[in-house]
Amino acid sequence: MNEEQVARLCAIAPKYGLTLAHDGLIITKINQQSTTFDTSKYMPDQFVDLLAKIIATQMKADLWQWQ
Repeated sequence: MNEEQVARLCAIAPKYGLTLAHDGLIITKINQQSTTFDTSKYMPDQFVDLLAKIIATQMKADLWQWQ
């Protein structure tokens, strides 16, 4: 990914219930959780798929911990 794509991804993410923060090509937060994903190592489609997997994993954990 390039910096323009990362900025666009961060801008559209809230539309899908996701908040992202970045510093250049590095995603620094996903839903207020600190991280360091170097997006330069991913194609845009690959990174979107990775985000979807992260969210799915969090949803599964929440489901099993639900009371």
